[in-house]
Amino acid sequence: MRIVNEMRRRDGMTVVELMVALVIFGVVIGVVFGFLTESRRSYSSTRQKAQYQQGLRAVMSLVTREVRSAGCDPTGTGFEAFPAADANSFRCVMDLNGDTDTADTNPDEDVTYTFNAGTGDLTRTAGGNNVVILRDLTNLQFNYYDADGNLLNALPLSATDRALIRSVDLVMVGASREHEYTSYTTRIAMRNQ
Repeated sequence: MRIVNEMRRRDGMTVVELMVALVIFGVVIGVVFGFLTESRRSYSSTRQKAQYQQGLRAVMSLVTREVRSAGCDPTGTGFEAFPAADANSFRCVMDLNGDTDTADTNPDEDVTYTFNAGTGDLTRTAGGNNVVILRDLTNLQFNYYDADGNLLNALPLSATDRALIRSVDLVMVGASREHEYTSYTTRIAMRNQ
């Protein structure tokens, strides 16, 4: 009898013990899998938002460079720095290579930015080529200021008001694919006026 009892103790786990161990293992695996899935989703969302913000910053840098160069006229030819200026679009002209014309495409000397609120696209037109440089914008607005910092708000601006422009506010609001909104605002001072 004693030998039989000792053999029972060495037989291993009972079915009940095995089932309890499997349930505990399943719960632990479920928690770990849930954590990994959420971490991956969070990483993907953060990555998309960072990429969208990078795109916004790149566009802001491009627009800033071209607004600052607007009106560059080293030969004194005399042309209008902003032939068109509205809340959702503007055109800027510059003679960057000093050849007395503003028709060159390398570098671009006549550039138009247009925001299409229906599609959320910002288009840059230079040398007759329209290129969508940013998508998924929910709002984009250009504000124009004179030398005293007064808002020129009779949009579209007349030729007289366009000649007074000394700085441009750029306001961009966009949403990443995860519908996380990002907003950038900057005031760009012109160098050549």
